[in-house]
Amino acid sequence: MLGGGGYNPWSVARCWSGIWAVLNGWEIPARLPGQAESLLRGLDWNRSAGRNPPESWFTSLADTPRPGPLRDTVRAMAREAKRRGI
Repeated sequence: MLGGGGYNPWSVARCWSGIWAVLNGWEIPARLPGQAESLLRGLDWNRSAGRNPPESWFTSLADTPRPGPLRDTVRAMAREAKRRGI
């Protein structure tokens, strides 16, 4: 797994925590424990995207599902990940 740059701190923290959990076979809770939520609420980012983060960025590692079409390549990757048990 490789990271890039320029992302807001909530996305980075949630993404890497989720990746680390999956790689280690740990269950990702539906709601984060209080200590994790407090840590995320304590973050600050002075760019426009950080002014009003959604509540889910403090309480969950998963983003809210957004309905819409998926490209065939994304569907194929999801099928392959499921087949491998990832």
